[in-house]
Amino acid sequence: MKGSLLNLTPQRKVDTPTKLMKKLNTLLAFVFIFSCLAQSAEARIYIRIDEVAEKKFPIAITHLVNASGSRDGKNWSRQVAAILKKDLEMAGLFEFVDPEIFPGNDTQNYKPDSVNFAEWKLLGIQGLVKGGFTYSGGNVKAELYLYDPLVGQKLVSHTYSTSADKQRDVAHHFADLIMETLTGFPGIFRTRLAFISKASKSKEVYTVGIDGEGMAKLTNDRAINLSPAWSPNGGQIAYTSYTFDGDAEIKVTTPGGSAKQVTKNGAVNLSPTWTPNGRYLTVAMSNVDDNIYNINLRGRIAKKLTNHWSIDIAPSWNSNGSAFVFSSERAGGLHVFRANSGGGGVQRLTFVGYQNDNPDWSPDGNRIVFQ
Repeated sequence: MKGSLLNLTPQRKVDTPTKLMKKLNTLLAFVFIFSCLAQSAEARIYIRIDEVAEKKFPIAITHLVNASGSRDGKNWSRQVAAILKKDLEMAGLFEFVDPEIFPGNDTQNYKPDSVNFAEWKLLGIQGLVKGGFTYSGGNVKAELYLYDPLVGQKLVSHTYSTSADKQRDVAHHFADLIMETLTGFPGIFRTRLAFISKASKSKEVYTVGIDGEGMAKLTNDRAINLSPAWSPNGGQIAYTSYTFDGDAEIKVTTPGGSAKQVTKNGAVNLSPTWTPNGRYLTVAMSNVDDNIYNINLRGRIAKKLTNHWSIDIAPSWNSNGSAFVFSSERAGGLHVFRANSGGGGVQRLTFVGYQNDNPDWSPDGNRIVFQ
């Protein structure tokens, strides 16, 4: 149209303050709902282990499905389920649903797209463990799943490719995943314990799985060995060994390896523990005095940590290395004390009893256990 102008600039509509406030409230509500949904889907804690629960967590563990159809020579189907149940029983948090009432038409389904969650939901089960495996020569490929049948969702899964005799390792690993998924704290089922036994007449160092399986003898000193202590990375164990001369020296051994003598000072070196960085051993040394020292792995003194005329013994570090606890007779009987990393700021922690020994920090540093 001649003589006219077309305004091609979009006209901006200005909202009133009331409309702006409504839009802002709507946006904030959306963000809140979205964050709640994300938290419930990804970070839900099913079992709070720091609270006393009225009921145990109902869980069902099915036998693994032999998806290869070949002979189950190593009994993966039943063995893995049995080990998982035994592990979780130790936690004391679970109620195990009787397999007699499992839905018979869903025992062979274990993958997310095939499980009939409605059948399990009717049983009031809050956790469902399923899995399958295939043989290939001497190896096995296994898939394990933990489901929440109430919402029909997979909570965690893992695929394992391993030799056919590793059912226990697979079950322990998945039990750890179950614990971390449901409680927020890692499981402990792959833990090995170090201890002293006279099974071979002399007191030697042994290790064993936390379920009592897989015991292994580590030393053959034919002596009196005491106080085994794992290194922070789990690769070495320090311990006290009484020599034929009557001395008590510190030795270090590795699972599957040979023992190496660290101290050769002719003193009584007791209750070794590792500093959190693994560079030093902290020991109670009775030579000129009865105090606690840091020594390197060649047996040389790096630092004297306590300096008192009484007996100081049984040191233990917290996880970040900022403090250690120990037992001492400086208060008359044997009591537990705390000191900072350099040995200063000593505080008495126990006031009851007369023989409070072997203090040890909890992993989170919030508690101390002792005899």
